Order: sequence, then structure tokens, then C-alpha cells
Amino acid sequence: MELTRQEKDIVRRKFCKYCIKVMEGEALYYLRQLEKQQEHDVCFSDLTPEQKNQLSAYDDLLEINYFQVMDKDVPVRDEDISDALKKLPEQKRMIILMAFFLDMTEQEIADYYHLVQGTVHYHKTDSLRMLKDILE
Repeated sequence: MELTRQEKDIVRRKFCKYCIKVMEGEALYYLRQLEKQQEHDVCFSDLTPEQKNQLSAYDDLLEINYFQVMDKDVPVRDEDISDALKKLPEQKRMIILMAFFLDMTEQEIADYYHLVQGTVHYHKTDSLRMLKDILE
């Protein structure tokens, strides 16, 4: 069955009108859903400090140990490493913390302690060996 040009035009217009009605209905549904959602949503900036605290959780299992190096608190999050560092002599511990936690070069550490760079290298190597023995 072949439609005439006029009949095709009528079908096309009816289909377009139907599509427009469907899109209008979807738009209204979407706007109603947004209104419902906005009734329940709250901006974080509008929350009281007590409400903000209810939204957060702190992991008490993770204990951070701090070491004082060059008037800075250096956090060590791993408990085993922290315990091993505590067993090192003071100067060796400071050299390890400066080298690996403050990213200082051996020469910078030597300048700070008024030592020769080779001495710092020896202490660093010896400290790493001691840490390995402690951790094993």
C-alpha cells in the first residue's frame, strides 16, 4: 500500500506531534524528580560542625608516630618501621629520617651535622642494615 504525498505529510506531522508530547512529559517528570531531590538535599556549607562530624569516620587502627627532626614533625605511618626506628641510635635515626622522609641529600645532612659526606653515607648504610635486621 503506497501513501500519497499528502498522507505521508499527515503521518509525519502526527508523529512529530506525538514526539513533542512525549518529550514534554519526560521534561515535566524530570523537573518533578529534581524538586523532590532538592527537598532532601543539603549543601555541605549549610551543615553544622556536629553534622559534618557525623559524616566522617576515623580509623583508630592506624597510629601515626611522629619524630622530631630539624624542628619538624615527621610522620611515620607504618608501626613496624616506627618501632624499628626507635631502636636505632639517635644520630643514625636522624640521618635515616632526613634522607628518606625529608628527601635530603647526604651532603645536606653532612652540612647540617658538620660531618664529612662519607661519614653520613656510612651511617646511612649501617642504619639501613640495622633496620633490615630489626625488621626481619
